[in-house]
Amino acid sequence: MPYVPTAVSTGFRALSAVAPPLAVRLGGRAFWRVGPPAPVRAADLAVHERAARGGVRVAGERVVTYRWGDAGSPTVLLVHGWQSRASRLASLVRAFEDAGLSVVAFDGPAHGDSTGRHLSAVEHGAAMRAVQDVEGHFAGVVGHSIGGLAAGLALHDGLSADRYVAISAQAGMDALAETFLRLAGIPHTLHDRFCEHVARTFPGDVPDLRSRVDLTAHPAPREVPTLFVQDDDDRMTDPRDARRLYAAHPGSELLVTSGLGHNRVLDDRGVLDAVVAHVTAPVRTP
Repeated sequence: MPYVPTAVSTGFRALSAVAPPLAVRLGGRAFWRVGPPAPVRAADLAVHERAARGGVRVAGERVVTYRWGDAGSPTVLLVHGWQSRASRLASLVRAFEDAGLSVVAFDGPAHGDSTGRHLSAVEHGAAMRAVQDVEGHFAGVVGHSIGGLAAGLALHDGLSADRYVAISAQAGMDALAETFLRLAGIPHTLHDRFCEHVARTFPGDVPDLRSRVDLTAHPAPREVPTLFVQDDDDRMTDPRDARRLYAAHPGSELLVTSGLGHNRVLDDRGVLDAVVAHVTAPVRTP
């Protein structure tokens, strides 16, 4: 989700009052904008530098991949969020390595060291499938923020994984738009108009985008054990989204934390332990 400076949100708030169509158009342009690549955090640098690098092609763009651990071990796919990169999931990499699993991650299009100009849950899903074509079946897929949303949609569409974890994931495009409008200062009364505009102008010509990017309407398969993790102090994802997703996935689990926000949840020891325990739990038998 793009960061919206206070001055910009003040401008959008004023523009929405006097020229709603213009506010919608400009807001739609900002909604898809990806800023400069996030740097590798100092805390993640060691994990980032020891990864074995590779790459896949997705819609003409080069997506950089990373692998850690023994290639003969079960593999977990990690999927980062908006304006982030694979290295931000370093705490999860270490936790899964300690549990004896190997890990694969990638910088999504227009993120990290990958090429591209925009990212959506659709493009993130295409990158996951391209990585799976190289790596094969995954023991689990763990996604953060829009990466969690995209992972669930990819599983719905056939991505092969035994288990699924979504951390701070939005429920769908409407939820993404709702957060953006709040941060941008655009009133909720323009929500439907904004979503329709975004769907019409989406790069890539995806039919019925608003319905397509909805994990409550297109849930992960019931046979894939699912865990949702959500912090109640998250400003980027409405905590109610996790409860909507939990309700839309019968048999899933929900872990609610407090005081960690949208990103620090990725480094919390209790969350890491719960995610690893979920992915490494014995496979259920009928």
